[in-house]
Amino acid sequence: MQSRRKKVVHMIWVTALVLICSMGFTSHASAETEGNWSGAKKAVIEAYQSYKTEVDVTAYKLNYKKEYEELKSMMSEVVNETPYIFYAATSYTVSRNSSTDQIVKIGLGYTDEYKKEDGTVRKKKIKNTRAKLDAAVNEALASVDSRMTKLEKALVLHDYIIKNTTYAKNSTKQYRLTEIGVFLKNKANCQGYSLAYGILMEKIGVPVQYVSSDEMSHMWNMIKIGGKWYHVDVTWDDPVDANEELDQYGLVKHNNFLCSSAKFQKNGHYGFDTTTAVTTKHDNKYWKSVTSSFHYQDGKWLYLTKNGVVERDKLAGGTKKVIYNVSARNLIQFDKSKYYFIAYNSIYLYDYETNSATQVWKTSSKYSGEYYLTQIKYDNGTVYYRLLYGEKHVNGKLKPNKNGTF
Repeated sequence: MQSRRKKVVHMIWVTALVLICSMGFTSHASAETEGNWSGAKKAVIEAYQSYKTEVDVTAYKLNYKKEYEELKSMMSEVVNETPYIFYAATSYTVSRNSSTDQIVKIGLGYTDEYKKEDGTVRKKKIKNTRAKLDAAVNEALASVDSRMTKLEKALVLHDYIIKNTTYAKNSTKQYRLTEIGVFLKNKANCQGYSLAYGILMEKIGVPVQYVSSDEMSHMWNMIKIGGKWYHVDVTWDDPVDANEELDQYGLVKHNNFLCSSAKFQKNGHYGFDTTTAVTTKHDNKYWKSVTSSFHYQDGKWLYLTKNGVVERDKLAGGTKKVIYNVSARNLIQFDKSKYYFIAYNSIYLYDYETNSATQVWKTSSKYSGEYYLTQIKYDNGTVYYRLLYGEKHVNGKLKPNKNGTF
């Protein structure tokens, strides 16, 4: 009698592609595929959220041989474009039926930091990290005001990430690829920037998508404002010094905030779907040329231009006026109504209530005339400054008094 042929399950190790600042994967299942890849993706995400090490995907009828590219795309999207699963690794395993090539199970990889030597998941560490992450996200959300429009909140949170994050191009640390890099380490690549901004947009009720370009090895966001989709590239608005690849203190750009696909192409983006964000409403807004952060002051908006400190009653329009004339750089908030800026190789403290500025430190008090003050930032009770000496930068710091002077 002929014996019944047994079904054999093969296990295959696969490594998901990872964004190296930034690579992207937005190839979703095509109309020709038979498997329910969207359902499988949801199941994989839910399994990660439950700290499982494998997930049964038999019900989704995924064919390993015919739809291998879809498998890679799905797992890449899970790892690269899903907030709050910062512990997911880029490797995974696939168990399949040798007779039908149907995928039976997917084994889920975890980064070394969040798994034990025996391969079990360090759930307590994940939960502790998530608690810290939630606290940091709430701290970022504290920078917005309930009176702000969603557009205004989106810009404030764009600026918040830039002011608090250093672009980490060459770091080998896994955290730079996730929101952990932005919120807990203050260092990230474009994938980390995008995930962090996506989380903040979801928190304020703004629809968000993740956009990527394999050709650019880059990733950014699209957000929906006023019923229309716009591109936002927080990474490109956080400039890095060309000579030394240093994060530039106090410099916040907005050229890549709320752009159409056409505008993004002009800015240098390529290799992405251009059919969604077609509205050009904000392509030529004044903020495209603003290189300071925006500050919400008593219901008004303050920012710095080449003409001085500007006050505007509405961010997206309304009236504006230069309230303090000065040729300056970097508008850095010290307290509720005081701000630092750089002018004439010195640091000044501007008081909004009195509309006056006082010189509080000058380069010549410590350095020769060959040093040029270029950047400042204020963080945790300390003013950090950067001077240009020839082609090299020199860093320093100052401890302000309660009134902002030194």
